[in-house]
Amino acid sequence: MGRNASTILSADFETTTLFHDCRVWAWGYCNIETPDDMIWGTTIEEFIDHIATFNSIVYFHNLKFDGTFILDYLLKNGFKNYSNYDNSARMPVGYFETLISDMNKYYTIKVRWDDKHSTEFRDSAKKFPNMSVARIAKTFNLPMSKGEIDYDAPRPIGYEPNEEELDYLHRDVSIVAMALKIAMDSGMKRLTVASDSIEEYKRIVGTQMFEKFFPVLSEDADTDIRRAYKGGYTYADSRFSGIIQNKKGIVLDVNSLYPSVMYNCLMPYGEPVFFSGAYTVDSIYPLYIFTVTITAKLKPGHLPCIQLKGSVIFGASEYVTEINEPTMISVTNVDWELYNDHYNITVISYEGGWKFKGTYGLFDSYIDKWMEVKRNSVGGQREIAKLHLNSLYGKFGSNPNVTGKFPTIENDRVKLVRGPDQRRNPIYTAIAVYTTAYGRDLTIRSGQNNYDNFAYADTDSLHLLTDKLPDLAIDPSELGKWKIEYEFNRALYVRPKAYIEEKTDGSRVVKWAGIPEEISSRFDFSDVWEGRVITGKLHPINVPGGVVLESVPYTIRL
Repeated sequence: MGRNASTILSADFETTTLFHDCRVWAWGYCNIETPDDMIWGTTIEEFIDHIATFNSIVYFHNLKFDGTFILDYLLKNGFKNYSNYDNSARMPVGYFETLISDMNKYYTIKVRWDDKHSTEFRDSAKKFPNMSVARIAKTFNLPMSKGEIDYDAPRPIGYEPNEEELDYLHRDVSIVAMALKIAMDSGMKRLTVASDSIEEYKRIVGTQMFEKFFPVLSEDADTDIRRAYKGGYTYADSRFSGIIQNKKGIVLDVNSLYPSVMYNCLMPYGEPVFFSGAYTVDSIYPLYIFTVTITAKLKPGHLPCIQLKGSVIFGASEYVTEINEPTMISVTNVDWELYNDHYNITVISYEGGWKFKGTYGLFDSYIDKWMEVKRNSVGGQREIAKLHLNSLYGKFGSNPNVTGKFPTIENDRVKLVRGPDQRRNPIYTAIAVYTTAYGRDLTIRSGQNNYDNFAYADTDSLHLLTDKLPDLAIDPSELGKWKIEYEFNRALYVRPKAYIEEKTDGSRVVKWAGIPEEISSRFDFSDVWEGRVITGKLHPINVPGGVVLESVPYTIRL
């Protein structure tokens, strides 16, 4: 194995599950160039002694977990947190620095071991978001699958892993290594897939063109624009939720929802212009984001689509049917038109906003390239294309508040403390705002067009209680059109991201946020009742030595 600055490794820790004896009992890594060759050992001291002898970038799939063991070791063995590290200088020997967000997301841990050797620990889950190791193996069509072991088996100090456990460890590091190799070979070398995607976009359009279309806006302008940034439309219709629906149904997905609206819809660019009061039609600046104070009431036979962020009355994810007290909302013109179609709205006052020039084609070359790869590839290359297509818009909306957290030791365990306020320039938030606004508009209007049968939606999907082809533009692959995902015989919708559907082949689709997939995937309709307590949900707790996962109960509410 070449030991130089370009060595990229995939690593994993196996750890005990005891509060009073938390430690690494096995570690392993492999070079992404040689995933069949695993180096392994049995203590974190051994791991550190080994990794400190050469320069490397080491990926863990969930750095927050494994990295806590590393930080525990560093902080208890004389290494100092170089939180004020100047990136133009060389970090001194015996220091480390971290990149941990205010939301406790781990990005990097960099350590300088001696004059010649340093390691940067990274999180591969930021390269493959929402993908477990098992899912990576399946999605990338890799020649191996994730194994299984008994995590809670007794493994006292000095324990030597058996053949089955070493095979499990090897599968974990090798699967991630093979996926990383595919990603790196395609040019994805930054910390996150979103960063990879925007760098790829800049390569295609050129830095000069990027800066022309997407100038850095003032902090005040970005703050105003960001207030209109909302996610996808996820809604379980109250007419059908909480009761088993013994009806045939159909599930449809939009082909690449966010890329499709970036491709087909008028998108903002350039320096926006502030306006006071109400927007006046402007052919040069046809797009606008503004704040308005309203009351509203949902029209009969219409899907609710207004969410009130920060409301003390309504939940953040709840779509309201009535706003009785004057309430201030920030919206795009896309949202505003949709809201007026679905609600009877009384405007109390217009508070002004920002208007933008608009154009088509900003993202055509980027989307054309990756749609072509997606259509003509399988396995890893197809997944890389999907990641690029779905990740670009979000990077435009990156939060300029990058205040982080720093690790310390308190009560013999790692604790994160908030650092000083830090900000960076925004990229161009309006792109993210309009992409999600157009996406919601497409999903909601498509659901509304099938209102009598509409039961559920989640961002780019519709679940309709009918066995007839719905009134939608359907095509299995054309960008922005709907494809039939599957049909079902009965269903139970409880709330957003909590439902069961029995497909026509007898298999079940179960989505249940808050419950581990390995538990919820076994749910049948008879397993779901009000007040049922589910065990097996794991919550991480920092303890001396690292982290243990504590089982916490989850109560089903219908």
